[in-house]
Amino acid sequence: MRALYIHAREFYYKPIEKARISKVEDASEQGKGFENLLVVYVTIEKGDFERRREILDKMLGDIKTQLERLNLNRLVVYPYAHLSDNLEDPIKAVRLLKLLDKKIKSELSQVEYDRAPFGWYKEFRIHCPGHPLSELSRTF
Repeated sequence: MRALYIHAREFYYKPIEKARISKVEDASEQGKGFENLLVVYVTIEKGDFERRREILDKMLGDIKTQLERLNLNRLVVYPYAHLSDNLEDPIKAVRLLKLLDKKIKSELSQVEYDRAPFGWYKEFRIHCPGHPLSELSRTF
């Protein structure tokens, strides 16, 4: 799994159109906006589902660390296929995202959490403040 973390002063996304893939989640076509949060763009790669426990444990620990370092209590996970060309099967990818949702809600219950829908082309706006911890990339 690859991830791009961005500390955002403002973030907005809106599902626009379903992608032509085998698994697309239901989504409201209304936009959502957030302020002062960590946005985590995630790409799920081949083999990630089989390594899901290891990946989710490492990722959640790292997200916790970044939220604490940035003194944030809001998090949005944004499925983003553009960080790799070695993508996991869409059905497995959605299953892994749902496991991530469950783990975040359980272990980071104090954090306001949202996840953008998988399988949609989405409009988004982001305002990154540009400090040393505002942009980080990760591979799990």
